[in-house]
Amino acid sequence: MTEWGLFAVLFIALFIGWVLGRRRTPEPTKKELKKVPNDYFRGLNHLLNGQQSEAIDAFVDSLEVNSDTFDIHLTLGNLFRKKGEIQKAINIHQSLLARPDISPRDTRLVQLELASDFMSAGLLDRAERLLLNIASRKTEFQKEIFTLLVDLYEFEQSWDKAIKIGHQLQLDYPTKKQAQRLAHFHCELAEEASRKELWPKAYQQYKEAIEADSDCVRASMGLADLYMFQRRYRDAIKELKAIADQDHEFLPVIIPKLKESYQSVWGSGGYIKFLQEQLNKHPSATLIRALTEHYAHDDKEFAEQFIIDQLRAHPTIKGFQELIDMQRADAQGHDLENLSVLYGLIEQLTSSKPKHRCRQCGFAGLQLHWQCPSCKSWGTVKPIHGLEGE
Repeated sequence: MTEWGLFAVLFIALFIGWVLGRRRTPEPTKKELKKVPNDYFRGLNHLLNGQQSEAIDAFVDSLEVNSDTFDIHLTLGNLFRKKGEIQKAINIHQSLLARPDISPRDTRLVQLELASDFMSAGLLDRAERLLLNIASRKTEFQKEIFTLLVDLYEFEQSWDKAIKIGHQLQLDYPTKKQAQRLAHFHCELAEEASRKELWPKAYQQYKEAIEADSDCVRASMGLADLYMFQRRYRDAIKELKAIADQDHEFLPVIIPKLKESYQSVWGSGGYIKFLQEQLNKHPSATLIRALTEHYAHDDKEFAEQFIIDQLRAHPTIKGFQELIDMQRADAQGHDLENLSVLYGLIEQLTSSKPKHRCRQCGFAGLQLHWQCPSCKSWGTVKPIHGLEGE
């Protein structure tokens, strides 16, 4: 809905609320009609002149806070917060709390909205105190309270607190998204421990991440890195191969680590077999390139035909670049020069293209982010597939 459409709906709601608020009075006389608040007509004037913010302010002034207008004021407060006018939202919600006849349920509802105002204003301490105070009474808004607390602790990067509340939230209101989020909180603690070389703590946090979400690719990759650092290559291979079942879109990311681990213990036999199996299930440019590189050591002609066949079935710019690179090795003179120019152009094209994209909001970039910088969702940024990707 456009901003104008939202405002039109709000205006209708305000008008209806104002009319309902006058229902209890007898049929108005001409004298009574003159008692319509001046702020109401001022708001209409602002609306006609396209001054939406001023119109909303005028309508707020025209509506007395009472039981009939409670929901409208609550909606107005939310609207002001979404528009970034936090102080106005706080003022409205605090005026609602000051009503002597407000019910306990409505009090908790307004406190919840006020906590959101404080968070938007960066007053995190005040928001936390308010939320913890409401949560201690175990109200009907427990899910919303815990969700806001997790949001708050995530913003503060207070991972231990976020995990504690997040586990309670997942226990009472389990969702896959919340499980994924919890797993990444554990991974954040694991990475902090790794930077401090606290390996047992890092290992434990990665394990707890997988317990929270068995499909957590980040945790499996983190464990593989720990195992490789400790030269436990067989364990690293196990974790890396598990990623194919967790989310095959991350296969291109793990190929270099998998190759290094296999070559450290068993040679390339198992590595090539794994690549071939995954190519049949989930073809990608990185898999094709890795296999082509292996085949080229024994039979360059076979490797070239292999990549041509794969390009026919799964065309990608990366695959085409690999084919040109192979042909450059045997070319001479003008052919070599032309192929080199073409290779360089493709190199410029691919280097400027994003390699990862958020499946939630579409944010794209060169680096892999476990939390999307745009929409802040966890685990939704993945390698790009298709003609310009994998």
